[in-house]
Amino acid sequence: MKKLLLAGMLILGALLLAACSTREAISAEEFAVRMQGAGHLVEDVTNDYDIAGMVTYMLGRTEHFYVEFIIWDTDERARSQFQSVQRVFENNRSNTVSYRSTNTQRVDRLTQTTAGRFEAVVRIENTLLVMNADASLQSEVQAILNLLGY
Repeated sequence: MKKLLLAGMLILGALLLAACSTREAISAEEFAVRMQGAGHLVEDVTNDYDIAGMVTYMLGRTEHFYVEFIIWDTDERARSQFQSVQRVFENNRSNTVSYRSTNTQRVDRLTQTTAGRFEAVVRIENTLLVMNADASLQSEVQAILNLLGY
């Protein structure tokens, strides 16, 4: 029975990794099209920031929170930024209800519910998506993640 359970867990883990690795990064234009198509406002704020390696910085505005979409010049720089946001999220944890982290070569993903907030940061290749909202809006955040394929 233990071997069967272990085999099932290994298969599930492999499927989860495969699902994460098949995610594709989207362009800034696709981000805007998908967000606007769902009725959200989108603003290109790239020129408001002078950050080395940042190619594009878009803000999507839902009724209750912002969606940050950033394209970096390299996967390595995006991974470094993912790790920075991850550290901030993890350092601010208290009363954590849920925590999920996945890391592969192409995709990094962290979602957590803590201190009344639902936080998500996802990196696919050289793109980064960051959202931070009230925990009561978790389903809305998840819907945006699904809409964008992140």
